[in-house]
Amino acid sequence: MSGRELSVVDVFQAELFQACLRNGAIDLKISLNGSDRVFNADTMFSSNEHFFLVEFKSSLGELKSEDRKPAACILCDGLFTYPNMLELHQQCHYAMWGKKQYNGNLGSVYGVYEDLICRPKTLPLCESVWQAPSHRDAELDEPKTWEGKELAVRAAQKTAGLDREKFLYYLEWLLWARTSDGGSTATGALPIMLFGTSLLGGVSGMPFKNFQSLEAWAQPFIDEHNRQRPTAQSTHAPEPPDSPALKPGDESDSRSKRSSSKSSPGPR
Repeated sequence: MSGRELSVVDVFQAELFQACLRNGAIDLKISLNGSDRVFNADTMFSSNEHFFLVEFKSSLGELKSEDRKPAACILCDGLFTYPNMLELHQQCHYAMWGKKQYNGNLGSVYGVYEDLICRPKTLPLCESVWQAPSHRDAELDEPKTWEGKELAVRAAQKTAGLDREKFLYYLEWLLWARTSDGGSTATGALPIMLFGTSLLGGVSGMPFKNFQSLEAWAQPFIDEHNRQRPTAQSTHAPEPPDSPALKPGDESDSRSKRSSSKSSPGPR
């Protein structure tokens, strides 16, 4: 990583922590230790059992640096060839960069990796990206982007990322089987040793040697977290008691009393 990439990672990790805290989820960050040329991402994140990958950049212009990675073109070619893998990719593989407002704090912007990177202006030497993909609108084909904090909220609410089974299926394809429609080997060794940190789960430097250890990490911490959560208390105000039903004649008596009250002088 270079420039302010590390700062962008820190900002997003803090946003994910806050989103998980509000939604009763457990965060996990796994730095890929310079293996972005293997994973096409710098960092793996998880919110409970939902996982996703993020390639971080200092700025929007830095997306073009992906052209220096042969794996980027290979990934684009595989995604355009296998629609089932493209569908998984769009749910769990993102690119994010820093954006600072004048006199403001550093924020972030993100989008789907394929939508941002697999384009002629980013990968001009990659033959497959010059062909118009069938899943894009030829007339309205512009990359879609959102604020990074939206991804944090969506991940904590399980509307972004993939569950463990689907993510492992995608990850195994990403690492070894980009020339097929994928597969999964839970005990297969990862290409490097990975270490995870969870601010809410109390994990620091947990090692992951294979898919199986990655798959199983969250459940004990989720169970413990759920046991420690206080039982929700009702915050609604009590309903007022129902008024007693009027008996025949009560309505006229009530009007008579109100009329009498209005005509009587008040205390002096």
